[in-house]
Amino acid sequence: MGQGIIVSTQLLLPPLFLRSYGVTAFGEWITLTAAVSYLGTLNFGLQTFANNHVGIHYTRGDLQEVKSLQATAFVLLLSIVAAAAILTLLILLLPVSSGLKLQLSSRTSSLIVYLLGLQVLTKMIFGFLAGSFLAVGVSYRGTNWSNAQAAGSLLGTAFLALTGASFAAIAALQLGSALLFTILVAIDLRFKAAPVFPDLSQIRLARIKDILRPSGYFAMLFSSNFLVYQLPVIVMQRFLGPQKVVAFSLIRTIYSMSRQALNSISFAIGPEIVELYGERDWPKLLRLYDLSERVIFALVPVVSVGTFLATPILFTVWVHTPKLYDIHICIYMALISAVMGTKEHKYQFQTSANEHAEMARFWFGSYVAMVLLSVPMIHRFGISGFLALWLTTEVIQVVYVLRLNRRFFEHAAQLNLNPVYRLGTLLVGAMAGCAWLAFASSTRSLFETAALTIIGITVLGAIAYFLFKLNEMSATVFARLLRRA
Repeated sequence: MGQGIIVSTQLLLPPLFLRSYGVTAFGEWITLTAAVSYLGTLNFGLQTFANNHVGIHYTRGDLQEVKSLQATAFVLLLSIVAAAAILTLLILLLPVSSGLKLQLSSRTSSLIVYLLGLQVLTKMIFGFLAGSFLAVGVSYRGTNWSNAQAAGSLLGTAFLALTGASFAAIAALQLGSALLFTILVAIDLRFKAAPVFPDLSQIRLARIKDILRPSGYFAMLFSSNFLVYQLPVIVMQRFLGPQKVVAFSLIRTIYSMSRQALNSISFAIGPEIVELYGERDWPKLLRLYDLSERVIFALVPVVSVGTFLATPILFTVWVHTPKLYDIHICIYMALISAVMGTKEHKYQFQTSANEHAEMARFWFGSYVAMVLLSVPMIHRFGISGFLALWLTTEVIQVVYVLRLNRRFFEHAAQLNLNPVYRLGTLLVGAMAGCAWLAFASSTRSLFETAALTIIGITVLGAIAYFLFKLNEMSATVFARLLRRA
């Protein structure tokens, strides 16, 4: 449901914003939201580290460790949020519009950025509390609260966009939604998961140092998201203008939507990894790695190549702006999406076990290098230059994460990399054929494009099903279902 709400948000809001405000104004809204997203890194990864650490020790029965770390981490997070909220007031004095080359007045832009910033800070507290349900084995409750908050924000934003409300009103509504649901999830946590509700009497200031270092590495991972997703948008706004920003953002959104099918599997195994790692059950961890890898690898080419074939339909039917479709950008994004889908599965085993320090350093360093190189690449080669750089960076990171996976399991078994090689061969071959077909018949009708997409997905799905031995897995699943029935 969580991934469904994300996809619904990505499907619903862009056409509404384009209809009510136009391409230029929508590009400026994207730029303003990108400008504040860096605030999400200020929690030093406290939510992820604390939830994982508390979950591991709760599984092992160490309740004193659970209570002291949870309370200390929560107070530390509140202190960071309060300090950031005060410092962010300075944005009201800065010439935001001239700095980002926006048509909005500087006063209006500053107000929007401030409200969006407060929303990000509030959601940090909400995320910490909602994630705490993981520790006691009911992570679905936190997920349900996150889904409810996201759905409420989506409906409110869609209504205001449909009526043509100001961007400031939309930002204020999103902030109000975050505040309301933070209060509600705190009440539910207090009554349904009392052992992990932050007890301020259990604060141990001496633990702050123990928390900051591993949390800081998670902060590097979250900073990496800002570096790769938001900062390039700001650079494009400076050099290429809002039209290019909208085209890039729409294509990226399409591939992000399709990748939610992969993310829903990769993220769902996180709580299972925490529990099995806490129990030190390495045989089951290996089994989980093998089965989830089969499913992800079978879906990666289907999702990526299928989205590439369907993108012309989406631009015509979804946002009614076929002139923004760019086949070169789509080829790059299909490959990037496939590589990222693979990486997002592999790194779950590091992040869920809090063994992420080395990976965080490598990701942060590689993304910083990518952003620095992206300025001359965007300036000279436009969006395609940045995408080529991004694809190269993601491939390097996947190779590195695979190496960390092998080290993670080295005392239990030697991981087989043959599925990775099979995936790479299938993906490159399928994309080469579909790209040639797209260039050769660029004037296809929507019906022909839809038929080709269905045929391509069916063929790739059949090949991947047997290539990654999903027939063995499905037989096991059906046998279990029959026994339960």
